[in-house]
Amino acid sequence: MKFVANVDFNGGQLRPLDKSDVDSIVKIYQKQTLAGQSETASKEHAERMIDLSVQMAATQRGLMWAIEVDGQMQGMLSLYDWQPTSLKTLMRLDVLPPITAVQQADALSAGIDFLAQKYHLRNFSFHCLPTGDESMIEVIQSVGFNQQACLRDFRRTSQTEFSDILVFNRILESVSLGESS
Repeated sequence: MKFVANVDFNGGQLRPLDKSDVDSIVKIYQKQTLAGQSETASKEHAERMIDLSVQMAATQRGLMWAIEVDGQMQGMLSLYDWQPTSLKTLMRLDVLPPITAVQQADALSAGIDFLAQKYHLRNFSFHCLPTGDESMIEVIQSVGFNQQACLRDFRRTSQTEFSDILVFNRILESVSLGESS
């Protein structure tokens, strides 16, 4: 049974992770500026992530898509803390350098549209570090996310140091109960 759908976007596709993505996942997670990341990924970590992606989708606790452009995995769009009864989720967008900001925004928009239509999700959140990857903030803002808060000293970076986290949200209009999906 397939728990993660393929979703096309302008110039690429969101698709389920598979075993051929291990090396790309390791490259993505070499970037230490990602919110919530405490260490670099190993091949074992990437393989566990692929297995976990199936379990998360099957239980509607999360979802991980590979972002594929020109036949190559160029990033990941992930959902964590998926709360189906509250119609909300926390998202994460991780990309490799060849993917453009426009392609990132298109992939993110396609994912949100799919999740809103299929699962009726309405509240999408991002947590970002305030420094390091301003281009990610520009991408999520271009798709309609607005900064809602700054969580002071929210992320532990060492035994004695912490960093702030910026919280961005996009809340979709409610749909009438008469619409079908």
